[in-house]
Amino acid sequence: MKWLTYLLVVTSLGANASDIDFKLNKVIEIYGLTGFDCNAVQNNKKDLTELGEALFESKLLSGGNDTSCSTCHLKELNRVDGLPLSVGVGGSGEGEARLRDGKGIIVPRNSFTFVGRGHKDYKTYFWDGKVEQEQGRLVSIIGDDVSKGFDSPLALAAVLPILARDEFLGLLSESTSNEMVSIDDSYYEERYRHASKFLNSKILNSQGHDWSELKNKFEESGIEIEKIQLSDIGNAISSFLINKENCIENNWSKYIKGDTNALNTAQKQGAFLFYGKGRCASCHSGDLLSDFKFHSIATPQGPFGVSVDGQDLGRSEISLKYEDRFKFKTPSLLDVSRTKPYGHNGIFNSLDEVVLFHFNPIPFFKGRDMSKDELYNYGRILASRSELLSYIEVFDEEEFQNLLEFLKTL
Repeated sequence: MKWLTYLLVVTSLGANASDIDFKLNKVIEIYGLTGFDCNAVQNNKKDLTELGEALFESKLLSGGNDTSCSTCHLKELNRVDGLPLSVGVGGSGEGEARLRDGKGIIVPRNSFTFVGRGHKDYKTYFWDGKVEQEQGRLVSIIGDDVSKGFDSPLALAAVLPILARDEFLGLLSESTSNEMVSIDDSYYEERYRHASKFLNSKILNSQGHDWSELKNKFEESGIEIEKIQLSDIGNAISSFLINKENCIENNWSKYIKGDTNALNTAQKQGAFLFYGKGRCASCHSGDLLSDFKFHSIATPQGPFGVSVDGQDLGRSEISLKYEDRFKFKTPSLLDVSRTKPYGHNGIFNSLDEVVLFHFNPIPFFKGRDMSKDELYNYGRILASRSELLSYIEVFDEEEFQNLLEFLKTL
């Protein structure tokens, strides 16, 4: 409906249609854009921010004391790790050094930035939507009961990596004496309870300077160490992310708020294309640039995946619906130009590569070595490609480059 309204308005602009600022003003009005609001955040306890930062940087939460949140979310890389797929437990170093080390476990999903993740309208987390907020209720793979202790959907999302064997827990073969590692692969709700119990004991009884500092942080925050739950950890980490990592002052927001000099001419033309015949805003909508729904662009699978036989079935793993196979959550485009690589498996190395794939997937495979599995099975993935992509009308290199220039303003 917005697209039809947009079309009617733009085609009726007459002489004013040559004024790009005038046209973009109409786009902003039709799409109800107000610009990113750093103050519109999820529920959080600001006094937990310092504790949350300490927990985010601490490797003590992992089974082998070798992995922290910051391992895969590096500040110098805008809170991604720059890798197609992250390297979890058992690895060492940062970024590409973890790949060269060769000892860590591959985490079969691309890491994501935290910009905008603490906004009050950010409701769905992870590529497959394993954490969602529906009508004020948190829905996740750990069940309704334990979800009640979390302040926000971000707080709940923050602890799920701690329950993942490849990200934090560690592999069962590593040690039978390590309580975190030895948590069995039960339902997530039980795993949550076991992990809360063991982390409580670990923080309470472990000795050493790092542990003493962490204990002091908990005490300063008014949390009784004897009663620590994973929800306390999630609430603290989310407070840090909301108050220190969420905000962005990008040029597109400045333009929306009235600064017409925030974008150059090419970027303005790219914005008009984004909301117009490029059809980008059909999915990348609102001030967060996501509809938080699940779509397929037929991203090639690659060698690793979270599903059976190295596949990644995406949303289908959570919804258990056949029609959701190969669908993934629409990613927010905030800070997109600085958070490569792209796709749920990081298979797209550059922004122009992933954008062109939306228009036409064929060039991506030119000169690329395909595995036998991909050669014979990509057709069924291609069949899942969203019909929305067939309506894109970008016809030349200038339009394509203008669109890329606009994405750099987000």
